[in-house]
Amino acid sequence: MPPTRERTPDNPAGWAADPGALVYGLDLSRFADSDGDGFGDLPGAMARLEYVASLGVTWIWLLPFYPSLRRDNGYDVDDHLAVDPRFGDLDDLRAFLARAHDLGIRVLIDAVPHHTSDRHPWFLAAREDTGGRDGKFFVWSDDDSTEPGDHPMFPGEEESVWAFDERAGRYYHHQFYSFQPDINATDPDVFEEIVRLLTFWLGVGVDGFRIDAALLLVQGKGRPDTDVDDGVFFDRLRARLREVRPDVALVAEASEPPEAMAALIENDRFDAVIDFSLSNATFLALARGLAQPIVDALARLDQNIPADSRLNFMRNADEADLSLLSDDERQEVFAAFAGSEDAIIYGRGIRRGWAPMLQPAERVRMSLSLLHALPGVPLLLAGHELGPGDDLSVEGRGAARTTMQWDDSTWGGFTTAAESPLTLGTQVDGPFGFRTVNARAQEDDPGSLLSLARDLARVRREAHAAAAGWTTVDVGDPAVLALRRDGLLTLHNLSGREATVDAGGEHAALLADGWATGTHGGTLAPYGFAWLRAT
Repeated sequence: MPPTRERTPDNPAGWAADPGALVYGLDLSRFADSDGDGFGDLPGAMARLEYVASLGVTWIWLLPFYPSLRRDNGYDVDDHLAVDPRFGDLDDLRAFLARAHDLGIRVLIDAVPHHTSDRHPWFLAAREDTGGRDGKFFVWSDDDSTEPGDHPMFPGEEESVWAFDERAGRYYHHQFYSFQPDINATDPDVFEEIVRLLTFWLGVGVDGFRIDAALLLVQGKGRPDTDVDDGVFFDRLRARLREVRPDVALVAEASEPPEAMAALIENDRFDAVIDFSLSNATFLALARGLAQPIVDALARLDQNIPADSRLNFMRNADEADLSLLSDDERQEVFAAFAGSEDAIIYGRGIRRGWAPMLQPAERVRMSLSLLHALPGVPLLLAGHELGPGDDLSVEGRGAARTTMQWDDSTWGGFTTAAESPLTLGTQVDGPFGFRTVNARAQEDDPGSLLSLARDLARVRREAHAAAAGWTTVDVGDPAVLALRRDGLLTLHNLSGREATVDAGGEHAALLADGWATGTHGGTLAPYGFAWLRAT
């Protein structure tokens, strides 16, 4: 039997108890600029919260808003206890949280305990005395020898996990960029500091945290005695945070197989994990035009992680990371969707946007429906409900990080600044740019991607689609992913050909694209989909 989440007195209904739970990932810097400096901010985002609510969003995940040079999209944190002045201040954050709560939306913020920036006060103090209390916050070595399996996350950009610090006269460990020294999670003072940081933000009014690189935080860092028992660490962290707020939500991020992620939800350590395995399988299924990779991935997930503890996504704020596929499978996806060698990054991912990568438009629409239909909680990055593009002339992972396209005015209504350095060049002139793809144009178009996103959220909520119990069923065509629960049936044709479906009885369509009803079933157009209820 698939595992189920035990409801506790502190968390009786679970973090995703809403029948239409939907998480919206929001990068403040690219969402809405209220003061014309070309950089999005909290007041700008607060003014757009009614739009976010109209999408059926129940949770907002705020990407890092801490002071930072933003060399890694804000994950190079200079101060964990402050708001970058470009975003506003603590009062602006409190106002944003209060308005979100008024609209029935709860807010997760990104917690980044795995590393700091090399400008963080902790690191500046540590390099003065690597053997002292402050020094123990990081992992130091007298040499840069590398242990097997200890490799940089960004091959081609970083060649080693060790960097030499002139001031300290020693090497420090960095799993990510060299300007992001890794925290030493074995140190008890570090644990207390992490608790202090998260407690502070709970006091400000946030509802929970997305813990970045959760498993890497507790894994060994190339030297003896640098790994931590993840169960003990996260059990203690959860217990301490519940003393402050019993219903605090914790979501873990890590690109790991389901068997490794399962430990994170044991004993109610985390409410949910962001699952990469289903995203990997979905891209493989789309590349092949066959449902089986998704069927296999769901079976594996069901043995390890309850559906309501899984966050599913198609594209996040980075590359489409395909590291959980085999080499041959990854090459299949590259061949289908990369388009060019330039779009492949780190040898494991594709740095293209969702909409241009999955053209034609029918497949983009079907994939949005599929995201909402997969067992679990959908995670949608801000703006993806519109179908923006990408710009491969931008280096690295920033190629698909678009500013919000509100209308067809200068810079798409994102900012009134004379220049907008965050807006990609193709957003001005490209086929997915703001002149043609924007929220205002799609608002009154019932056939738009935005309208579909709202319809999917509504149907999913009204049909209580977030409930557990979904199973895959065979409807007679291997291209069709069919999921059934009670009287509900969702059908998605992953191929570019028509598919005939045996639905096993009469059904009424709640929402459909390219669906024609027939006797005991019907046909799906290429990349068609249908949400059906038995009659």
